Amino acid sequence: MKNITTFLLKDHLEDFKDAIEFISYNPDTFIKDLKNAKGKYINFIKDIDHTSNNYFETILKTTQTEFDVCFINYTVEIDGKVMATEKLETPEIQKRPYVGDYIWAYIWRKEKLLELLNSEDKSNEAIDNMFQYVNYIEEPIYHHKPSERMVFDFIYTDEKEEVRRKNVFYLGSFCNGQFNGYITWLKNIGRCFGKDYPLTILYDKIYEPTKKAFEKYFEVIERKEDVNYICDRLLVTYSTYYYAKNILTKEENYLFIHGIMSDYEHSRRYKYDNYTKYIGVSEISAKKAKGYYPTEQFDHILNPIKIDKRDVKPHLKLVSAQRCDPIKKGERIHQISQILDEEEIPYTWNIFTDKSPYDDNIYGGVIYRKPIQNTLPYIKDADYYVQLSDSEACSYSVLEALALNTKVIVTPLDCYEEMKIDETQGYIIPFELFEPEHKEKLREIVLDIYKNKNRKMQNQLSEEMYEGYKDLFKK
Repeated sequence: MKNITTFLLKDHLEDFKDAIEFISYNPDTFIKDLKNAKGKYINFIKDIDHTSNNYFETILKTTQTEFDVCFINYTVEIDGKVMATEKLETPEIQKRPYVGDYIWAYIWRKEKLLELLNSEDKSNEAIDNMFQYVNYIEEPIYHHKPSERMVFDFIYTDEKEEVRRKNVFYLGSFCNGQFNGYITWLKNIGRCFGKDYPLTILYDKIYEPTKKAFEKYFEVIERKEDVNYICDRLLVTYSTYYYAKNILTKEENYLFIHGIMSDYEHSRRYKYDNYTKYIGVSEISAKKAKGYYPTEQFDHILNPIKIDKRDVKPHLKLVSAQRCDPIKKGERIHQISQILDEEEIPYTWNIFTDKSPYDDNIYGGVIYRKPIQNTLPYIKDADYYVQLSDSEACSYSVLEALALNTKVIVTPLDCYEEMKIDETQGYIIPFELFEPEHKEKLREIVLDIYKNKNRKMQNQLSEEMYEGYKDLFKK
C-alpha cells in the first residue's frame, strides 16, 4: 500500500512511482480523485522542477510517522525571482491557518483533508481541533508562485471576517476608470441580469459616479485586506492581471478577454494560469487570444446590451467663446458643469478659447476647442450661448446668439441691460449665486435651464441699434 498520493498540476514523474501515487490535478474531478486516492497522506506539486533534490526522499521518510498536517519550508517566487523565504515555527501554523496559495506547502492526512473540505465551520478553533498534530520539515525547500492556485476550496479564516457571495466581479486597481469598456460591460451585465441573479462588485478603487451607477444593479463592496471574500464564481477582466489573495473561489473563476491580444503586446509578460476558464467577448477575441494564455480552450460570449431608458435624457447643448482671461471667470463654467454632472444631465459644452485652463481638453461634458473663424453653426445649434464674465462692453458673441434666436445665459452686466436682454431671452444669473454658500440656489437655476431648453426665445433686437452708425456715416 502506498503511503502518499501526490497531485500534479503538470509534469509526470517516473521516479518514486513504486512508493508514491501520482495523479494529474483536475479541478473538475478533484474531490472524486481525492476520495479514491490510495495514499494515507496527500501532497500537491505544481512543478517538480521547483522542488529540492531531496524533496521526495524527505517526505516519504516523514510520512512513516503519524501527523495530521505537515508544513514544508518554501520560498516565494515571482516571475522566476525568489522574493522572500518563509520559515514558520510549528505552533505558528495553527495560529495562521490561511492557506489559499500555500496549499502546496503542506502534506495532509487524507481523512483530515476531506473533513476540512466538507466542513462548514472553518474558524480558527475548528481548524485547531481538526489538526491536533502538526509536523514540520526544515528541508526540502519548495519554490512557491503565489498567484497560481490549485484547489479553490481551501478556505481558512485566520480569525478574519468572511464575506460569501455567489457571483463576484473583481474591479482591481488596474480597472478603476469611469469610461472604459469594462465599466460599460459591467453596467450592461447589471441591467440585463441584476434583477434575476445575485451579482456583487468587489473593488479596490472606484470613482463615486461609477459606484453610484453600479449600485442600481449590484451589491458594491470595497475589498479589505483583513476579510476573506469567498465566492462561487469569480469574474475578472484581462487587464486586472492577478486578483487579490483574499478572494477565494469555490467553483470556477473566469478571465474575460475584452480586446484583441495582438494589439496589447505588453500583455505578453503576464501569466494567466490561475483561471479555470478564458472567455472572449466575441469569437474573434477568443481566437486572437491563443498563444497568450496557457490553454487552447477558449469560450466566447458576446457582450450583453440593454439600454436603461432612464439614462436616455434629452441632451443639453451649450457653447461659449472667450479668451482665457481671469476677467472672463472660466471657473464659473465648471461650477455649472459640476451641478450638471451631479444631476446626471447629459450635456456638451463647447468652449472656443485661445488656451485651455486645464491639462486635459475635456472636463466632464466641457470640451475646450481651439478658436475657429466661424462659430456661428455651433451657436445656432446650441440650446444656450453662455457668457459668465465680470465685464463686457458689448459682447459680439451674445449678439450673434440673439441674432440666431439662440437663448443666452449671462451675468447681470450693464451692457446686457442696455441691449435689452431679459429673462425672455434666457437666464441672467446674479454674481452672488457663484459663491460656494449659494450652490443650491445655483442648482435650482441650472435645473430650470435644463427644463426649459426647448423654450422659444423672444428676440428683442431691433433696427434702433443701427441708428448710431447711420448718423455717423451721414456726417
